[in-house]
Amino acid sequence: MSHRLRVHDICSYSRVNGPGVRAVLWVQGCSIGCKGCFNPDTHPENQNGTDYDPKRLGEELGKLAVDGVTVSGGEPLDQPEPLVAMMQAFRQLHGGTALLYTGYTVDSILQCDRKRKALLQFDAAIAGPYQYHSNEIWQGKKLVLLTARITADELQPERKIEFVGRENSLHVTGFPTAQIKTLVQSML
Repeated sequence: MSHRLRVHDICSYSRVNGPGVRAVLWVQGCSIGCKGCFNPDTHPENQNGTDYDPKRLGEELGKLAVDGVTVSGGEPLDQPEPLVAMMQAFRQLHGGTALLYTGYTVDSILQCDRKRKALLQFDAAIAGPYQYHSNEIWQGKKLVLLTARITADELQPERKIEFVGRENSLHVTGFPTAQIKTLVQSML
């Protein structure tokens, strides 16, 4: 069990990763590796990432002026204990909502106490493997509402994207079409 959370990237302001303005955290490392994933750089566990103290990171996220936090990946539930610590620290400082994207199915999450405990830190989750050849954004995925703080209507999938520029880099987030994915990958 690691006491650090391996993070690929953090965006402190997003409007396409859940309801309202959100902080978004992408973890580094994915044991699932869905074919055609838009974030393949997040898959290798020990590259392209930074280790964070999960409690401190949760406190930093909790101080942001946002409506909530979205955690994606990589695969967040591959790091369940640090994820729990981060979310508990976030919740102590922030009353916003929490959304999880995971490639694990609901059944597989419920069969693992550690993953189930991590899931229960969130208000909602979109669970299930990414399906590459689908025109449907969430085909094969299941929306899991864990509290009444986020509604199904707020989480209707939309084909919106954002470009987030940073020093010497451009990050694309959201749900691009295949054509946009190809264009973005050719630009990077």
